[in-house]
Amino acid sequence: TMPSNCNGSRFKKELLSPRMQSKLKISWPNVVSSNDTKFWESEWNKHGTCSEQTLNQVQYFEISHEMWNSFNITDILKNASIVPHPTQTWKYSDIVSAIQSKTQRTPLLRCKTDPAHPNANTQ
Repeated sequence: TMPSNCNGSRFKKELLSPRMQSKLKISWPNVVSSNDTKFWESEWNKHGTCSEQTLNQVQYFEISHEMWNSFNITDILKNASIVPHPTQTWKYSDIVSAIQSKTQRTPLLRCKTDPAHPNANTQ
């Protein structure tokens, strides 16, 4: 389980430099809507506050970006020929295996359905 909803300081967009915001738009975009800032705010308020005794908000997002740089999951999947396709699907175990072989970690993956469009494809 991930720590969540800890007491701590609320998200402050002004603490993220324009350069860091540009980096996060690439490494940690909002895949549900185009409001990246709102997404980062929810991630900090839900999870980042739990790291606040060790990492402040800027450090939390810097390390998140560094982790993405270390293990670019998109590239890892692409190298395993797991890419978006209109009809092709992949087994959960194939996706986990591709990630695990490069990171030496077992990822926790889950599908997410948009509650506003319950019959649409999951993410």
